[in-house]
Amino acid sequence: MKKYIKQLGLVLAFCLLSFQGWAQFEDIQLSPQAKISLITCSSGPELYAIFGHSAVRVNDPVNGFDIVFNYGTFDFNEPNFYLKFARGKLNYKLSIAYFRDFVYSYTMDNRSVYEQEMNFTEEQKQQYWSFLTNNYLPANRFYLYDFFFDNCATRIRDGVEATFPNQIRFNISHFDEDMSFRNLIDLYLTPQPWGDFGIDFSLGARIDREATPYEYMFLPDYLAKGFANATITENGQTKPLVGEMQVLFERELIPISRDIFTPTLVFWLFFAVVLALTVVDWMKRRRSRVFDMVFFFMIGLMGIVLLLLWFATDHQATAYNFNLLWAIPAHVVVAFFLGRNKLQDWVSKYMLVTAIVAGVLLLFWPWWPQMLHTAFIPVTLALGLRAAYTVWFSKKIKTEIFTPKVEKAI
Repeated sequence: MKKYIKQLGLVLAFCLLSFQGWAQFEDIQLSPQAKISLITCSSGPELYAIFGHSAVRVNDPVNGFDIVFNYGTFDFNEPNFYLKFARGKLNYKLSIAYFRDFVYSYTMDNRSVYEQEMNFTEEQKQQYWSFLTNNYLPANRFYLYDFFFDNCATRIRDGVEATFPNQIRFNISHFDEDMSFRNLIDLYLTPQPWGDFGIDFSLGARIDREATPYEYMFLPDYLAKGFANATITENGQTKPLVGEMQVLFERELIPISRDIFTPTLVFWLFFAVVLALTVVDWMKRRRSRVFDMVFFFMIGLMGIVLLLLWFATDHQATAYNFNLLWAIPAHVVVAFFLGRNKLQDWVSKYMLVTAIVAGVLLLFWPWWPQMLHTAFIPVTLALGLRAAYTVWFSKKIKTEIFTPKVEKAI
C-alpha cells in the first residue's frame, strides 16, 4: 500500500505541479545567462520506469524560472483512457513542470538524474526555446506515443534536428553492435523476468530487425550518449552539441532481489506436471478431458489477445507475432469438443495438425524471424504432447470398438 501511494504521488507531482497557463511563456526573450540542458533519468524499479526517461531543462535566473519540458506525460481524465491506452490511441503530451519538483520525484524513487548542457549561442537558445514553447501550445502539445519511434527521447532528438536543420551530426557509428530493438530493451529487463516474458509475448517480429545506431536513441541512455558524441555547426564552425555530463543526483545502489520463480522455471515445472499427467493417462488408458479442455481454452484466449493486439490496435510493434504458432486462437473452439467422451474425426485431425505445428516450431526455434522467449518452449512441448496423446488415444478407442473379439472354442 505504501509503495502504491508513493507511485501515485509521483504521478500527481507531474500532473498537479505542471504549469497550466500559457501566457507566462508567450514572447519571452531568454537572457544571456539562460541554460538549456538534456536531462537523463536512470532506470526505476518498476516496469514502466525500467527504460529511463529524458526531458529538457531551461534555467533562466534573470527571467526567474527553472523548468522542465517533459514529453512523457498523459491525462488520466481523457475519455476512454484505458481503452485508448490498450489500442495505442492514447495521446501523450508535452508538459512543463518546475525543475525542483521534477528532480525531487526522481530522488524519492531513488533514480539518478544527469544533465548535459547544450552548447547553444544566445540566438540558438532562443530558437530552441521558440520551438519548445510552440510545441507546448494546446494545438501542438499532444501526440500519439510510440515506444520505439516516437517517445520522450526521440521527440527531443527530432526537435533539436528540426530547430537546426542540417546542422546536427551524430557521430555514433560505434553504437553499431548488431542489436535488434528487442536486444536493446532486453538490456534493461534482467531485473524484470516477468516483464520480459510479457513483452516477448506481446511484441511481434517487427522489433527483431536490426536497429540502426540512430534508432538506438529511442532509449534515454543512448540519447545521452548520442548527444555526447554529436556536433552542431553554425557559420562554418563546428563544436560539441553538449558539455560534459553532470550528476545532479546519484542513486543509492540497492541489491537486486532475484525472483526464484522465473517464467522459464514455472513453465518447465508446468510441463513436468503435464508429462506426469500424460504418463498416468497412458497407464490407465484414459484421457484427462477437463484438463485438456481448460488448457487449450486458455491457450486459445492468449492467441485471441495476440490477434487483437495485431489487428485491433495501432501498436506497430505488436504485428507479425510468431507466438501465434503455439497460441492458436482456434483452440478456444476446439477446447469445448475436447471435453466430450468421444472425439469427432475433425477434432482428431485438428489435434494432429497442432502436434505437427508444435514439432516444427520447436525444431526451427532458433531460426524464426522473431526471437521467442525460452519460457514458451515447455508450453509448446506441453501442447504438442497433449495433442499427440489425444490423437493416439482417439485411434486406440476406435481400434477397440471396431476390432471384433474372437472367442475361443471349447
